[in-house]
Amino acid sequence: MPAFNAGEYIAEAINSVISQTFYNWELIIVNDGSTDNTRKIADKFTLNDERIILINQQNKRLGAARNAGITAAQGKWIAFLDADDIWVNDKLEKQLSAAKLEPDAGVIFSDGFTFYDDNKENAVPYGTKTGLISSDAIYKLEYEGNYIPVLSVMVKKAHLDEIGLQDENPYIYGCEDWDYWLRLAIHGTSFYGMEDRLFYYRKHSSNMSNDNNLMNLAKATVFIKNFKKELLTRAEISRIAGFVNIVICSFVKIGKTKEALFLNNRMYEVSKGIFRKLSSLLITAFGNRSYYLVRMFFKANSSLRAGNSR
Repeated sequence: MPAFNAGEYIAEAINSVISQTFYNWELIIVNDGSTDNTRKIADKFTLNDERIILINQQNKRLGAARNAGITAAQGKWIAFLDADDIWVNDKLEKQLSAAKLEPDAGVIFSDGFTFYDDNKENAVPYGTKTGLISSDAIYKLEYEGNYIPVLSVMVKKAHLDEIGLQDENPYIYGCEDWDYWLRLAIHGTSFYGMEDRLFYYRKHSSNMSNDNNLMNLAKATVFIKNFKKELLTRAEISRIAGFVNIVICSFVKIGKTKEALFLNNRMYEVSKGIFRKLSSLLITAFGNRSYYLVRMFFKANSSLRAGNSR
């Protein structure tokens, strides 16, 4: 449980773990440099339940906080719960039962509910995928959208030991979990989605997912990083490139050339094209004034590719 200034909600999140019908768990709370009363609240819980462990560290952001918990974990399965979310009380029991029925699945996840602030009574279904999903299939699905709610996941620790810790690159901030699912898929891990609604995902004004520019940068970075041409169709590759190009243009337009160049240069590594080099030169030389020219380059290249594919 990574926690940063989570004093308003963390007690409810911790209690949802304590209330689990499966009792042989450990809860590792990673206080990521909170400046509010998060540490004080978590400390009280550790005094009353030896299964709860508190790690305090300087603020290193979400990926590093999760990594501290993963590194300290002793169990065969790892589950994630952010400090403002809630588990249903039989979440772990049902997922462990599902793991026995689906022994080939390295990741068990579920559906759940979304609600706003404290308004749990008006929660709506989250909506995700169900059934046993092969590694190749989940790879393709995750390029459409992140169908795996992190607070629902239970993953075999052995798989995490093999693929490594979460990426702490600041350009992936907010999509560390999405990156993890793609990495697990590339590793050959099968996923199993349960129909049961086993969590409550809380939305509120301070959710990091509210920052569209930040999330689009992270999403584009994840897509480029995990790109495997042999696992995707030409249409899927074109759609992914189109999305990344839109993100690049949006950063050029607002004058954030560092981010635009980062994505454009990474795309050049994936698919070497002269228009990428020319775009980088334009962005470097003219900053946000290059917006229309860069957009024109991308459109022209997209039209050319479409023509060649006919």
